[in-house]
Amino acid sequence: MSLHRLPFQKESGAQNMATDMWLLQKVDQWEGPIFRRYGWSAPQVTFGYGQKANWVEQETGINIKSLTRRPTGGGIVRHGDDLTYCLIAPKGSKGAEMAPMDFYAQVHRRWGDALSEQGIVNCLMPCPKKSANGIPGDCFSEPVGRDLMNEHGIKKLGGAAMKRTRQGVLLQGTLELSAWPDLDHPKIENRFVELIASDLEEDVIEKAWPTTLENERRELVGIYGSLSWNQDRKVIKMV
Repeated sequence: MSLHRLPFQKESGAQNMATDMWLLQKVDQWEGPIFRRYGWSAPQVTFGYGQKANWVEQETGINIKSLTRRPTGGGIVRHGDDLTYCLIAPKGSKGAEMAPMDFYAQVHRRWGDALSEQGIVNCLMPCPKKSANGIPGDCFSEPVGRDLMNEHGIKKLGGAAMKRTRQGVLLQGTLELSAWPDLDHPKIENRFVELIASDLEEDVIEKAWPTTLENERRELVGIYGSLSWNQDRKVIKMV
């Protein structure tokens, strides 16, 4: 199998969530993991699958109509200048067979290696001796075990959330690198992909976006842009 890397593109919150889920649903047709780095057509705040919409509204001061609930867990994330990505490991692949937190840690370890080569010293957040209970709040204010941290382990640089289905594992992640505005994100991405592909024992294949993307993800865009999803996690399919 190969690790398929798709081109960078900027889209809305609903479109980005729909694309990640569409790729997860189709991953068995790709015969290997899928990676993409993506941007946002406008600044966007996303929040985790399990969070309460009214609390997120109060915490962010943003109306639910302008927020986007992710299909993965985790807390509030503010997007715009961050490095956002998704990595999908299909069922049966090395990534999907790893223990979830080992996979999570290895992804952050490899982003950390890529950043270290750019002079950004970092470390992984140690795992707590006792697991914390409850749903995360603000992602970058509440680091958890195996998150990517700065040199002194004080400021969070990277976090992610996962979703596991019959098709495989979707990891949606972000790196907050605003302290280094001149960083070359494509260069960091290239190094990360090279490293993680080696870990997963895959060759990197550059792939174009399928011409069927717009039609096939249309229903998902409608779901992730709907008030019913963002407010109550209700999926109302288009007729």
